[in-house]
Amino acid sequence: MEKPLVSIVIPLYNGSNYVAQAIDCALAQTYPNIEVIVVNDGSSDHGAGRDICLSYGDKIRYFEKENGGCSSALNFGIKEAKGAFISWLSHDDLYDPNKVETQIGYYEKYDLNPRTTLVSNPGRLINENADPIYRPNRVKRQRLDSREMFAYILFGIGFHGCGLLIPKAFFEMGLSFREDMRFVLDWNLWQKIAISGAQVYVDQTIIFSNRIHSQQVTVIQADRHTPELTASCEEIFELLKSHPDPELMRLLYYYCVATGQVLHKNIKAYMKSTGIAIKPLKKLRYTLKKRSLKLAKKAYHAIRRIRHKR
Repeated sequence: MEKPLVSIVIPLYNGSNYVAQAIDCALAQTYPNIEVIVVNDGSSDHGAGRDICLSYGDKIRYFEKENGGCSSALNFGIKEAKGAFISWLSHDDLYDPNKVETQIGYYEKYDLNPRTTLVSNPGRLINENADPIYRPNRVKRQRLDSREMFAYILFGIGFHGCGLLIPKAFFEMGLSFREDMRFVLDWNLWQKIAISGAQVYVDQTIIFSNRIHSQQVTVIQADRHTPELTASCEEIFELLKSHPDPELMRLLYYYCVATGQVLHKNIKAYMKSTGIAIKPLKKLRYTLKKRSLKLAKKAYHAIRRIRHKR
Protein backbone atom coordinates (compact mmCIF):
# COMPACT_ATOMS: atom_id res chain seq x y z
CA MET A 1 0.00 0.00 0.00
CA GLU A 2 1.35 3.44 -0.94
CA LYS A 3 2.36 5.53 2.03
CA PRO A 4 0.57 8.93 2.12
CA LEU A 5 2.77 12.01 1.90
CA VAL A 6 3.18 13.86 5.20
CA SER A 7 4.14 17.55 5.12
CA ILE A 8 6.21 18.69 8.10
CA VAL A 9 5.76 22.46 8.38
CA ILE A 10 8.35 24.44 10.35
CA PRO A 11 7.54 28.12 11.00
CA LEU A 12 10.76 30.04 11.61
CA TYR A 13 11.29 33.41 13.26
CA ASN A 14 14.70 34.41 14.62
CA GLY A 15 15.44 30.80 15.43
CA SER A 16 18.86 30.30 13.92
CA ASN A 17 20.11 28.82 17.21
CA TYR A 18 17.65 25.92 17.00
CA VAL A 19 16.32 25.53 13.46
CA ALA A 20 19.07 23.19 12.20
CA GLN A 21 18.16 20.73 14.97
CA ALA A 22 14.50 20.91 13.97
CA ILE A 23 15.26 20.35 10.28
CA ASP A 24 17.65 17.50 11.07
CA CYS A 25 15.10 15.64 13.18
CA ALA A 26 12.45 16.16 10.48
CA LEU A 27 14.75 14.74 7.80
CA ALA A 28 15.70 11.85 10.11
CA GLN A 29 12.14 10.52 10.30
CA THR A 30 11.88 6.76 9.79
CA TYR A 31 8.71 7.30 7.76
CA PRO A 32 9.75 7.24 4.08
CA ASN A 33 7.32 9.70 2.47
CA ILE A 34 7.72 13.21 3.89
CA GLU A 35 8.38 16.72 2.71
CA VAL A 36 9.89 19.36 4.98
CA ILE A 37 8.65 22.92 4.53
CA VAL A 38 10.34 25.82 6.34
CA VAL A 39 8.59 29.20 6.32
CA ASN A 40 10.81 32.09 7.37
CA ASP A 41 8.36 34.59 8.83
CA GLY A 42 10.36 37.77 8.20
CA SER A 43 13.17 37.01 10.65
CA SER A 44 15.30 39.99 11.70
CA ASP A 45 18.47 37.94 12.23
CA HIS A 46 20.49 39.37 9.32
CA GLY A 47 19.95 36.24 7.25
CA ALA A 48 21.30 33.75 9.78
CA GLY A 49 18.24 31.51 9.60
CA ARG A 50 18.05 31.82 5.82
CA ASP A 51 21.67 30.73 5.40
CA ILE A 52 21.10 27.64 7.54
CA CYS A 53 17.99 26.65 5.64
CA LEU A 54 19.52 27.21 2.21
CA SER A 55 22.44 24.97 3.16
CA TYR A 56 20.04 22.01 3.00
CA GLY A 57 19.46 22.55 -0.71
CA ASP A 58 16.60 20.55 -2.18
CA LYS A 59 16.26 18.40 0.94
CA ILE A 60 13.71 20.94 2.15
CA ARG A 61 11.29 23.44 0.61
CA TYR A 62 12.18 26.90 1.89
CA PHE A 63 9.98 30.01 1.73
CA GLU A 64 10.28 33.57 2.98
CA LYS A 65 7.47 36.00 3.76
CA GLU A 66 6.88 39.26 5.58
CA ASN A 67 6.49 38.92 9.31
CA GLY A 68 2.94 38.05 10.29
CA GLY A 69 3.32 35.75 13.26
CA CYS A 70 3.32 32.00 13.74
CA SER A 71 -0.29 31.62 12.54
CA SER A 72 0.52 33.38 9.30
CA ALA A 73 3.61 31.22 8.71
CA LEU A 74 1.70 28.03 9.44
CA ASN A 75 -1.16 28.99 7.12
CA PHE A 76 1.37 29.81 4.39
CA GLY A 77 3.17 26.49 4.81
CA ILE A 78 -0.05 24.50 4.87
CA LYS A 79 -1.22 26.12 1.62
CA GLU A 80 2.09 25.13 0.01
CA ALA A 81 1.97 21.60 1.45
CA LYS A 82 1.42 18.72 -0.95
CA GLY A 83 0.82 16.08 1.71
CA ALA A 84 -2.38 14.41 2.82
CA PHE A 85 -1.36 15.10 6.42
CA ILE A 86 0.13 18.13 8.17
CA SER A 87 2.67 17.77 10.97
CA TRP A 88 3.62 21.02 12.73
CA LEU A 89 7.16 21.30 14.11
CA SER A 90 8.15 24.52 15.88
CA HIS A 91 11.69 25.66 15.04
CA ASP A 92 12.77 25.14 18.66
CA ASP A 93 11.17 21.71 19.22
CA LEU A 94 12.29 18.22 18.25
CA TYR A 95 10.62 15.09 16.87
CA ASP A 96 11.65 11.60 17.88
CA PRO A 97 12.77 9.70 14.75
CA ASN A 98 9.59 7.59 14.73
CA LYS A 99 7.10 10.43 15.29
CA VAL A 100 5.46 10.39 11.87
CA GLU A 101 5.74 6.63 11.32
CA THR A 102 4.11 5.94 14.68
CA GLN A 103 1.20 8.27 14.04
CA ILE A 104 0.56 7.13 10.46
CA GLY A 105 0.55 3.59 11.81
CA TYR A 106 -2.42 4.37 14.05
CA TYR A 107 -4.68 4.91 11.04
CA GLU A 108 -4.28 1.34 9.85
CA LYS A 109 -3.94 -0.26 13.28
CA TYR A 110 -7.13 1.31 14.66
CA ASP A 111 -9.03 1.77 11.38
CA LEU A 112 -9.12 5.56 11.69
CA ASN A 113 -10.67 7.75 9.01
CA PRO A 114 -7.73 9.59 7.36
CA ARG A 115 -9.88 12.60 6.45
CA THR A 116 -11.79 13.21 9.66
CA THR A 117 -9.54 11.90 12.46
CA LEU A 118 -6.53 13.56 14.05
CA VAL A 119 -4.00 11.68 16.14
CA SER A 120 -2.33 13.18 19.19
CA ASN A 121 0.66 12.23 21.31
CA PRO A 122 2.27 13.99 24.28
CA GLY A 123 5.81 15.33 24.47
CA ARG A 124 8.54 15.66 27.03
CA LEU A 125 9.89 19.02 28.20
CA ILE A 126 13.49 20.08 27.57
CA ASN A 127 15.42 23.28 28.30
CA GLU A 128 17.60 25.47 26.09
CA ASN A 129 20.34 22.84 26.10
CA ALA A 130 17.94 19.93 25.42
CA ASP A 131 18.28 18.71 29.01
CA PRO A 132 15.07 17.05 30.29
CA ILE A 133 12.64 18.90 32.53
CA TYR A 134 10.46 16.71 34.69
CA ARG A 135 6.75 16.71 33.89
CA PRO A 136 4.23 14.00 34.79
CA ASN A 137 2.55 12.36 31.79
CA ARG A 138 -1.16 12.17 32.53
CA VAL A 139 -2.28 11.35 28.97
CA LYS A 140 -4.26 8.13 28.54
CA ARG A 141 -5.06 6.23 25.36
CA GLN A 142 -8.57 6.99 24.11
CA ARG A 143 -10.71 7.74 21.06
CA LEU A 144 -12.82 10.88 21.26
CA ASP A 145 -15.76 11.93 19.13
CA SER A 146 -16.26 15.62 18.27
CA ARG A 147 -18.16 16.44 21.47
CA GLU A 148 -15.63 14.62 23.64
CA MET A 149 -12.80 16.32 21.76
CA PHE A 150 -14.35 19.73 22.40
CA ALA A 151 -14.65 18.97 26.12
CA TYR A 152 -11.08 17.63 26.23
CA ILE A 153 -9.77 20.91 24.77
CA LEU A 154 -11.72 23.01 27.26
CA PHE A 155 -11.40 20.94 30.43
CA GLY A 156 -8.69 18.35 29.84
CA ILE A 157 -5.02 18.45 29.08
CA GLY A 158 -5.61 19.57 25.51
CA PHE A 159 -3.32 19.04 22.54
CA HIS A 160 0.16 20.28 21.75
CA GLY A 161 0.41 21.31 18.11
CA CYS A 162 3.71 19.47 17.58
CA GLY A 163 2.17 16.28 18.94
CA LEU A 164 -0.62 16.20 16.35
CA LEU A 165 -0.92 14.68 12.90
CA ILE A 166 -3.73 16.52 11.10
CA PRO A 167 -5.50 15.53 7.87
CA LYS A 168 -5.07 18.35 5.37
CA ALA A 169 -8.76 17.89 4.56
CA PHE A 170 -9.63 20.17 7.50
CA PHE A 171 -7.66 23.03 5.98
CA GLU A 172 -9.10 22.34 2.54
CA MET A 173 -12.58 22.93 3.98
CA GLY A 174 -11.55 26.47 4.95
CA LEU A 175 -10.25 26.13 8.50
CA SER A 176 -7.03 27.96 9.38
CA PHE A 177 -5.10 29.54 12.24
CA ARG A 178 -6.26 33.01 13.26
CA GLU A 179 -3.53 35.38 12.17
CA ASP A 180 -4.33 37.99 14.81
CA MET A 181 -3.41 35.51 17.53
CA ARG A 182 0.03 34.75 18.94
CA PHE A 183 -0.84 32.88 22.14
CA VAL A 184 -3.97 30.73 21.76
CA LEU A 185 -3.85 30.22 17.97
CA ASP A 186 -3.71 26.43 18.34
CA TRP A 187 -6.36 26.19 21.10
CA ASN A 188 -8.71 28.25 18.93
CA LEU A 189 -8.22 26.10 15.83
CA TRP A 190 -8.55 22.77 17.63
CA GLN A 191 -11.97 23.88 18.91
CA LYS A 192 -13.09 24.78 15.39
CA ILE A 193 -11.86 21.45 14.09
CA ALA A 194 -13.85 19.69 16.83
CA ILE A 195 -16.95 21.71 15.95
CA SER A 196 -16.56 20.64 12.31
CA GLY A 197 -17.18 17.02 13.34
CA ALA A 198 -13.63 15.75 13.81
CA GLN A 199 -12.59 12.79 15.89
CA VAL A 200 -9.23 12.31 17.57
CA TYR A 201 -7.22 9.29 18.64
CA VAL A 202 -5.11 10.11 21.70
CA ASP A 203 -2.13 7.91 22.55
CA GLN A 204 0.08 8.18 25.62
CA THR A 205 3.37 7.42 23.85
CA ILE A 206 5.80 10.37 24.06
CA ILE A 207 7.21 11.10 20.60
CA PHE A 208 8.51 14.70 20.62
CA SER A 209 10.36 17.22 22.78
CA ASN A 210 8.94 20.64 23.65
CA ARG A 211 11.69 23.14 24.39
CA ILE A 212 11.13 25.70 27.15
CA HIS A 213 13.20 28.89 26.92
CA SER A 214 13.03 32.60 27.66
CA GLN A 215 12.47 33.79 24.07
CA GLN A 216 9.22 31.93 23.46
CA VAL A 217 6.19 33.98 22.46
CA THR A 218 4.31 32.50 25.42
CA VAL A 219 6.95 34.08 27.65
CA ILE A 220 7.69 37.44 26.03
CA GLN A 221 4.09 38.14 24.99
CA ALA A 222 2.28 36.58 27.94
CA ASP A 223 0.09 39.67 28.27
CA ARG A 224 -1.72 38.62 25.07
CA HIS A 225 -3.11 35.47 26.68
CA THR A 226 -6.19 36.88 28.43
CA PRO A 227 -7.50 39.10 25.60
CA GLU A 228 -6.89 36.37 23.01
CA LEU A 229 -8.68 33.85 25.20
CA THR A 230 -11.66 36.19 25.40
CA ALA A 231 -11.64 36.78 21.64
CA SER A 232 -11.47 33.04 20.98
CA CYS A 233 -14.42 32.30 23.26
CA GLU A 234 -16.44 35.03 21.55
CA GLU A 235 -15.71 33.54 18.13
CA ILE A 236 -16.61 30.03 19.26
CA PHE A 237 -19.82 31.33 20.80
CA GLU A 238 -20.87 32.80 17.45
CA LEU A 239 -20.01 29.57 15.63
CA LEU A 240 -22.03 27.47 18.05
CA LYS A 241 -25.18 29.53 17.55
CA SER A 242 -25.72 27.66 14.29
CA HIS A 243 -24.47 24.28 15.48
CA PRO A 244 -27.06 21.49 15.87
CA ASP A 245 -25.55 20.04 19.06
CA PRO A 246 -26.62 22.15 22.09
CA GLU A 247 -24.20 20.27 24.34
CA LEU A 248 -21.29 22.16 22.79
CA MET A 249 -22.89 25.45 23.81
CA ARG A 250 -23.34 24.12 27.33
CA LEU A 251 -19.69 23.09 27.47
CA LEU A 252 -18.55 26.55 26.38
CA TYR A 253 -20.83 28.09 29.01
CA TYR A 254 -19.42 25.84 31.74
CA TYR A 255 -15.89 26.73 30.65
CA CYS A 256 -16.58 30.47 30.74
CA VAL A 257 -18.11 30.16 34.21
CA ALA A 258 -15.15 28.10 35.47
CA THR A 259 -12.57 30.56 34.10
CA GLY A 260 -14.39 33.77 35.00
CA GLN A 261 -15.11 34.86 31.43
CA VAL A 262 -17.71 37.65 31.46
CA LEU A 263 -19.04 36.15 28.23
CA HIS A 264 -20.81 33.48 30.30
CA LYS A 265 -23.62 35.99 30.94
CA ASN A 266 -24.29 36.42 27.22
CA ILE A 267 -24.14 32.68 26.66
CA LYS A 268 -26.57 32.08 29.51
CA ALA A 269 -29.02 34.64 28.07
CA TYR A 270 -28.75 33.04 24.63
CA MET A 271 -29.32 29.55 26.04
CA LYS A 272 -32.38 30.75 27.92
CA SER A 273 -33.82 32.37 24.79
CA THR A 274 -33.28 29.22 22.71
CA GLY A 275 -34.37 26.65 25.28
CA ILE A 276 -30.97 25.11 25.97
CA ALA A 277 -31.14 23.97 29.56
CA ILE A 278 -28.27 24.43 31.99
CA LYS A 279 -27.52 21.24 33.92
CA PRO A 280 -26.40 22.31 37.42
CA LEU A 281 -24.56 19.11 38.32
CA LYS A 282 -22.58 19.15 35.09
CA LYS A 283 -21.85 22.82 35.58
CA LEU A 284 -20.48 22.09 39.04
CA ARG A 285 -18.49 19.06 37.86
CA TYR A 286 -16.84 20.90 34.99
CA THR A 287 -16.12 23.94 37.16
CA LEU A 288 -14.42 21.80 39.79
CA LYS A 289 -12.52 19.90 37.10
CA LYS A 290 -11.16 23.08 35.53
CA ARG A 291 -10.24 24.66 38.82
CA SER A 292 -8.54 21.51 40.12
CA LEU A 293 -6.50 21.33 36.91
CA LYS A 294 -5.49 24.97 37.42
CA LEU A 295 -4.39 24.24 40.99
CA ALA A 296 -2.41 21.20 39.81
CA LYS A 297 -0.60 23.36 37.23
CA LYS A 298 0.23 25.96 39.88
CA ALA A 299 1.61 23.27 42.17
CA TYR A 300 3.70 21.79 39.35
CA HIS A 301 5.22 25.16 38.42
CA ALA A 302 5.90 25.94 42.09
CA ILE A 303 7.81 22.66 42.41
CA ARG A 304 9.75 23.46 39.22
CA ARG A 305 10.78 26.86 40.61
CA ILE A 306 12.00 25.24 43.85
CA ARG A 307 14.01 22.63 41.96
CA HIS A 308 15.48 25.32 39.69
CA LYS A 309 16.79 27.29 42.68
CA ARG A 310 18.62 24.27 44.08
